[in-house]
Amino acid sequence: MKNYLILTLVLFGFLASSCSVTHQAYSFTHHGTDMLKTNGNWKYVAKDVMGKAKTTIKLSAWKKMEQSMVTDGLLATAKSRLPALKDNQGFANLSIDQLVTTEGTPTQGGGIIVREITIEVVVSTDIIEYY
Repeated sequence: MKNYLILTLVLFGFLASSCSVTHQAYSFTHHGTDMLKTNGNWKYVAKDVMGKAKTTIKLSAWKKMEQSMVTDGLLATAKSRLPALKDNQGFANLSIDQLVTTEGTPTQGGGIIVREITIEVVVSTDIIEYY
């Protein structure tokens, strides 16, 4: 009987300590086709090209913070990962997506003790060419 009680307590302690909560928030901005040149014809050169950038902030139990660095900013880094434009080309239908993922341990009051925050920015667009 004593072994059964100890096993139950150990199992309950393991389950209670290994609970994890993940919360993801999403936001976006969309810019339609703003014609740079309204008196000319154009064609699509590429559709749905993407550039991504991500950073993760980790908080340890000893309140030390560790972050993967993005020195130029997330949006600038994601935009720099798009294909380079050639003469008479421009971006069209540009959208910017931002995903913020928070991971941690739940508290009794319904909150989260945050262990890790990941921020990802995705820039997707079409490339058009004027002729």
